[in-house]
Amino acid sequence: MRALSIFLAFFGIVLLVASLFPIRKICRKQDKVCQKWKFLGIFVVLFVLGYAQFIYVSITQPPSYELVFFSVILFLGAVFVIGVVFLSNISIDRIEKLARMERHRASHDSLTDLPNRIYFQEKLDYALLTCKRQRVPLAVLFVDLVSFKEVNESLGHFYGDYVLQEVATRLSETFRRGTDVLARIGGDEFAILLPEISLQDAIKISYKLSSVIEQPFTFEGHDFSVRVNVGIAMFPEHGDDSEAIMQHAEIAMYVAVHNEVVYAVFDPEHNRSTWNRLILIGQLRDAVHKGQFELHYQPKIIVQGNCFSGVEALARWVHPEQKCISPDQFIPLVEQAGLSKSFTSWVLDEALQQCVRWELAGIEMEISVNLSVKNLHDLDFPKDVRRLLEIYPVNPQRLILEITESCVMVDQQRALRVLQDLRSLGVVISVDDYGTGYSSIAYLRKFPVQEIKIDKSFVIDMLSDEDNEAIVKSTIMMAHSIGCKVVAEGVEDQQTMQKLIAMGCDYIQGYHICRPLSVSDFDQWIAKGGWVK
Repeated sequence: MRALSIFLAFFGIVLLVASLFPIRKICRKQDKVCQKWKFLGIFVVLFVLGYAQFIYVSITQPPSYELVFFSVILFLGAVFVIGVVFLSNISIDRIEKLARMERHRASHDSLTDLPNRIYFQEKLDYALLTCKRQRVPLAVLFVDLVSFKEVNESLGHFYGDYVLQEVATRLSETFRRGTDVLARIGGDEFAILLPEISLQDAIKISYKLSSVIEQPFTFEGHDFSVRVNVGIAMFPEHGDDSEAIMQHAEIAMYVAVHNEVVYAVFDPEHNRSTWNRLILIGQLRDAVHKGQFELHYQPKIIVQGNCFSGVEALARWVHPEQKCISPDQFIPLVEQAGLSKSFTSWVLDEALQQCVRWELAGIEMEISVNLSVKNLHDLDFPKDVRRLLEIYPVNPQRLILEITESCVMVDQQRALRVLQDLRSLGVVISVDDYGTGYSSIAYLRKFPVQEIKIDKSFVIDMLSDEDNEAIVKSTIMMAHSIGCKVVAEGVEDQQTMQKLIAMGCDYIQGYHICRPLSVSDFDQWIAKGGWVK
């Protein structure tokens, strides 16, 4: 019995000593509650001394059942202590792990695992303190993905998320580890912190980013191509605090998006223009309901017979304060504000209404309406056109829907499906601004196109530029070879018109024929004989 009592008490001491190691680990944590475990450690040491005293008593006293009973109690007490300590240590570790995960989740993007805006701004604050102390420059780049929204909307968020993850991976492999900071700050926007770097180096990096991101993404047989627009803001030239530098980099990014260039460096003038643009976007939403938009119509003539054939409907914004705002200014804002679908619906409705009025007045003509990339990727858009053709008794063959080359490049299969559905309604499909994109006549054969409009940039100076003349001539020949009619835009003089007639162009449109006119002015133009040369 004596040996059993001594063994149980000694093993209890071993367990108590073993419990001191996790207690020591807990006490090392910075949390104040954990540091209070030092008191438990002191009690455990006292318990060890008490157990040692019990062993001494067991050796010196005669063996008895009472000593065995107390030794069992002491052993079970030691088991309880070490069990509580180890379970507490495991629980604290799990809580700390969850806390770390929660902190990471709060400071990082869940999709790409990149830092978010909050974390980026904290890093920028710290980097600014260092740069101010060392008197060295610092660059912040804001990066926007061009055409990403089209990929996301046409193919779905699954493919969009894949593109974002791949972009994050490519960007992460481009920068210096340990000093540069890459963050995702919005849907398709990224921010990059580049300490101790000059403006010229920041511009070089912008071009490097562009070349890296423009490489096609391939996933499940689909190829995705996106480009970037980069905004650059420098410390100390463009601000000395994180909020100002980030705001100015974002403004510069929007300038790059607006101008369709790889990069833009912040300029104080950008701040004013961006503010004006934001005001216009806010006013755009109410402009249609307030009747501030109106359609002007630019005639085009058919070369064979030298007679008037139809018009192109062109929107004008009659702003109450800024008078008439040109489409070059407000059409990008319409797309940026996400109003492309509703705006095109309004244009179609208004154009078809006017077409019916002219038919009732005995004037029959074709009418052309421009579509956006959003319309071309909207599978319900053909249903909207069908509904309008049912409301307004217009011959579908007199409705020409104009698309640009870039519209069909983002998602070719979806665009082809929408164009085929539109063509089945009997409407005519026309490719506008041909020559400014990257597609060829042979490529366009895949789509149900009946008309090609040569961009005015090739037509205006074709008499003085042999290259442009050759482009126009070859385009007319190749378009005819696949059964398409050709419209030349931007005809501003009689000599250019005669040259186009000699080349076999089918339709002429431009200021030489007539400028875009309001309904009342167009009616007067028709009443006076229209195109008579």
